[in-house]
Amino acid sequence: MNKRRSDDILAAHAERLLSQPGAMQQIAVEDEERNELDPLFALAEQLYQSMPPVQPPAAFVHSLGKELAGSAKHQVATARRMRRGVLIGAATVGSLVSIASLVGAIVYIVSRLRARSHAHAR
Repeated sequence: MNKRRSDDILAAHAERLLSQPGAMQQIAVEDEERNELDPLFALAEQLYQSMPPVQPPAAFVHSLGKELAGSAKHQVATARRMRRGVLIGAATVGSLVSIASLVGAIVYIVSRLRARSHAHAR
C-alpha cells in the first residue's frame, strides 16, 4: 500500500473518531489494508479515549487572534522600515559612485590637459 493511500485511510479513520461516521464509509478498505493499519487504528482510538479533543475558551481564541494580528503588523512594519533603509542606502551608494565617477573624470581630464601643456611646452 502506498503512503498516500494509507494517509487517506488514516485520515478517514480520524474523522470517524471525531464524530463524522460517514468518513470511513467513503473509502473502501480492503482486508489486507485493514490488517496492515489495524495497529494504528487501535492506537488512534486509545489516544482519542485518553485525550479527547477540547475546545479552547472563546476569550482565549479572541486574545490569541489579536496577539497574532499585532505580531503580523509589527513584522510588516519592521520589514517596511528595513526595505526603506536598504533603499536609502542603495540611493546613497549610487550617489557616491556617481560623484566619485565625476571626480575621476575631472581628475583624468585635468591630468590629460597638464600632460598636453607639458608636452607643448618642451
